[in-house]
Amino acid sequence: MQFQQSQLTRSTQFTVREHGFFVSQRDGRGQVDIAVEIPYEELLPIRLEYRNQVPRQMLPLAAFAFIFWILHLARPWLDAGRLPVTDDVLANSWLLTMGAGVCLLMLSVYAWRHWWHQAILHTGRLQLVLADHPRDRQQFRDFTQRLDAHTKAYLRQEYGAINPLGYIEPQLRRVAWLRDLGVLSVAEARTLNTRLTGRVSERSIRSMGQRLEPLYVN
Repeated sequence: MQFQQSQLTRSTQFTVREHGFFVSQRDGRGQVDIAVEIPYEELLPIRLEYRNQVPRQMLPLAAFAFIFWILHLARPWLDAGRLPVTDDVLANSWLLTMGAGVCLLMLSVYAWRHWWHQAILHTGRLQLVLADHPRDRQQFRDFTQRLDAHTKAYLRQEYGAINPLGYIEPQLRRVAWLRDLGVLSVAEARTLNTRLTGRVSERSIRSMGQRLEPLYVN
């Protein structure tokens, strides 16, 4: 099971392996930024977050700089009525102004789709940031859900079995760990604890003003 996403400045690949979750990220030149395999024991909890990071504080400054640049490029037009300007200069100024506008528009669209809208995968070890592409959104959400289910199934298979004849305390800690990660439900954890300790409940019982030990089962 894999998920891939390619951008101009970064490419990301997630791979579900036998004993861990492999993460690979490369920059625009193909150099490796991240290459790590996270064991399933350290992967949970898994959470998906969507975040919009539009640089509102920088937008007025960028708009002012763009207007100043446009006025500088359009200066031959503004001086055409007062100074002798050739047609070639006017044509070049027009092309530069239009080119600057098109480049800014393309950069804004790319930043809006790749930099300012993010999908963040939170794991127990690290946070992985991807672009929130509309075309990838549902696929990435499905991948995250399958990864969560696969991880819990792996942990349940590897650590969910108990042996009432073995050492009790380590197994109780393991059951509590699986319950905290959401691998086991509260009812399942309670059933396993009862099988290990013989106690129906950890709560003590009060009778006639005295605190009694909880009930045991065979």
